[in-house]
Amino acid sequence: MGSASLIATAVALVLLIITAYVVVGGILATSAIVNMSQTERFRIQEMRMHTSIDILDVQVSNETQTLDLILKNSGNEKISQFKYMDIYIMYQGTQPILIPHTDTPGKENTWYASQITPDVVHPNEFDPGETMTMRVTYTAGITPFWIKVATPNGVYDSVYVNV
Repeated sequence: MGSASLIATAVALVLLIITAYVVVGGILATSAIVNMSQTERFRIQEMRMHTSIDILDVQVSNETQTLDLILKNSGNEKISQFKYMDIYIMYQGTQPILIPHTDTPGKENTWYASQITPDVVHPNEFDPGETMTMRVTYTAGITPFWIKVATPNGVYDSVYVNV
């Protein structure tokens, strides 16, 4: 009879140790995930603080329905994923319209990087100090009056179009 309570106590103690091990392991795993997440968030925020763009000029061609935006990377971070850059244009009396990036120039309501100057250090990437000409093809017959360019990490600049 005395051995039954001893065995029950030993089993309860083993179960208690296993439970404590699982709980502590879960807490340590959660702590590691939260730490990695906070580190990544800090890295992204730091990149955003070092990113800056300026729209230097807008050239309108009503014959070809294109806008050439001259953009300068005035920050310290390179911008390389153009497909994640957004351009918004606004026509008189409308809401802003998203103009996505394209690899096929000439499609209506799209944009592409027609030239990066000087493009020496990282070819086809928008490095600090470089200027990029973004060619926007807009809806025929209607000239936009406002343009906003946003980088993949959310930094933006906007300008009114003087026709």
